[in-house]
Amino acid sequence: MPGPKERSYRRGRPWEIIEAHYASRASFSAVHRGYEARVQRLVAERGMSRDQIRLTPAETTALFDTAELEALIDRDVGRLRMVSHAFFRESNIADPYDSEVSKIWHELSILKEEHLSVRDFPRDGNVRAFARLFHEVSQYYPKRLRRVRDLFARAQKRLDALLPQFQEDAIVLRSAFLYRTDLWPDSPQASLTRFLTKMFADEGAAEGYLEVARSFFKAGFFAEATECARVGVATASKEAQARGGPAQELRETIREMDKLVSRADAEAQALENI
Repeated sequence: MPGPKERSYRRGRPWEIIEAHYASRASFSAVHRGYEARVQRLVAERGMSRDQIRLTPAETTALFDTAELEALIDRDVGRLRMVSHAFFRESNIADPYDSEVSKIWHELSILKEEHLSVRDFPRDGNVRAFARLFHEVSQYYPKRLRRVRDLFARAQKRLDALLPQFQEDAIVLRSAFLYRTDLWPDSPQASLTRFLTKMFADEGAAEGYLEVARSFFKAGFFAEATECARVGVATASKEAQARGGPAQELRETIREMDKLVSRADAEAQALENI
């Protein structure tokens, strides 16, 4: 069965998946952290384990921020699901990544329905009915969140395996560098290096930086080519130090990046003199 690189796909669509993937994962992490923080606050206030706590309807409703949860599902994961389907299903290709994304969306949709059931539960004093509902959601909430977290991890693993197929996609190469702070706000440079390591699994991150810099240079973005190449040299130098000395192929990659910096600077200077 052919893979995405072996068939025609719309330029930029892989980047749409990558961008939506990281946005969705970050959004889910925020929802998960918020839920855990509220539970831990209740644990501390009551001096009980989380399994012992019994919440009122209002307290149960407050475990999630409704607007945040709906934005995660309808905006972030919804968009990821849409672009993933468009990429993989337009040629009837079943890929594990698309399957994991669908499962994430369905699990979160069920979570939202459970949350809305609690929020909109009739306030008619039916304590027994609410006790049954609370018992259900108190069991399902943590299980559902753990399952979504595990599904995101599986989707990430599959996405990492797909990245080498996009080595020649200029939009992916340049966008990963340009938007590294948006994708990975906590550790943009280290995360970009890991990303390029996955994409250039055989060649290594240094070669990845070189290819990104070349892509900028070919398109006439000389400042970006210079910046990327210099970051690549620094990254390659750290890699060489970790190895106890640069291997021959790493030396050549660094040399190529230094040459590209010189050429890009010369081209930029020529443009200024026109």
